[in-house]
Amino acid sequence: MIKTLQKRFIFSAMLAVSILLIVLLGAINVGNVLLSERQSRQTANMLLNEELRVQPPREERPRDFLDLPMDANTKMSAVYFTVQVGADHTIFGVNTERIADISDEDAANLCRQVMEQDRSEGKIRNFLFRAAENQKDGSLIYLFLDTTVQQHTILRVAFFSLTAGLLCFVSMLLLVMLISKKAIRPIAENIERQKQFVTDAGHEIKTPLAIILANAEAMELYQGENKWLKNIREQTVRLNGLMQNLLALAKADERQNLMRMEDVSLSSEISEALEAFSEPMRLKELKLSAQIEPNLVLRADREQIRRLLCVLFDNAVKYSPPQGELQISCQCDGKKINFTVQNQCEKLPDCPPGKLFDRFYRSDAARTRETGGYGIGLSIAKTIVESHGGTICATYVPPNQIAFTTTFPQSAKKSAN
Repeated sequence: MIKTLQKRFIFSAMLAVSILLIVLLGAINVGNVLLSERQSRQTANMLLNEELRVQPPREERPRDFLDLPMDANTKMSAVYFTVQVGADHTIFGVNTERIADISDEDAANLCRQVMEQDRSEGKIRNFLFRAAENQKDGSLIYLFLDTTVQQHTILRVAFFSLTAGLLCFVSMLLLVMLISKKAIRPIAENIERQKQFVTDAGHEIKTPLAIILANAEAMELYQGENKWLKNIREQTVRLNGLMQNLLALAKADERQNLMRMEDVSLSSEISEALEAFSEPMRLKELKLSAQIEPNLVLRADREQIRRLLCVLFDNAVKYSPPQGELQISCQCDGKKINFTVQNQCEKLPDCPPGKLFDRFYRSDAARTRETGGYGIGLSIAKTIVESHGGTICATYVPPNQIAFTTTFPQSAKKSAN
């Protein structure tokens, strides 16, 4: 239980850290991309206006502190080329003085590609282009601004932010793992105190119950049987059984660390358990249909597996109506074993199937008292299955059947015999 709480604490804390890092780093990178694109557009507009104006434009100051100043220095640092196109779509002027790795022919070819797409602005390769009409002669001027530096800046910011995010994640993971024990210590201590209380109370109650039962039996010998002594004996036996189940449930988590793991023939254990329940099934005239694949081996604690089978079979026999049908199947599906116990019932419980595994839950209190149930058996079964890394679930099969399916993990295998 403590390890489970610790894992859940670490998972929850790291999930919160991951969401925070993703939102923070994502916002930084998205903001950087948008800002770079806006600055590129502003620079392209300034340069294009410069090409179209006779007089040099006035220097424009940035609208906020994040913008570059649109002045002569910005113009001198920009890498671009221009192409002049006539009204008949013929290129009659190319200026590549402000770019080193593009020839006049390459510039003209890029402009032709843009004209074929009939676009006046956009992106092509690593260039941001814009087109404007020259009012003097009606020609078009295409300006291509090289955005390689901006793209490299975006990639660098993304790389460093990702690296910083991973370092922060690993650092937080180590920190959370270090403080997780201390963080869950109050909860773990409270759980341990509850377990200890149940264990101590169970042992303390055992002796009074044994004395009460012995005195009731002694009074029956001297005074003869009567309904009051019979009720005392029955309720004492019932209370003693309840305490045994409570102790088993309280110690389930402790046994997880003390389990004696070995190769258990699940097929043989199921057959032996069915043999043990043959007499109760005969008394209720139950029809048994069993499909058990032979030689299925499970790495598990033998005693706990036997207790699991006892709980499931006892539950199925108790709640099956006379002359009902009981179906047992155990098959290997790849590296997993699926074990199903399906039985008829008088009516399906009025609750979700998962509710049946809650402690002390009774779908029919009157019937539970009649059958001698405590509402703990399925909780014990779930604890045993989960301690072996498996899962158990309940399914309603209309009109009046309940199936309990247990799946054991990859430790399951099939023997060679």
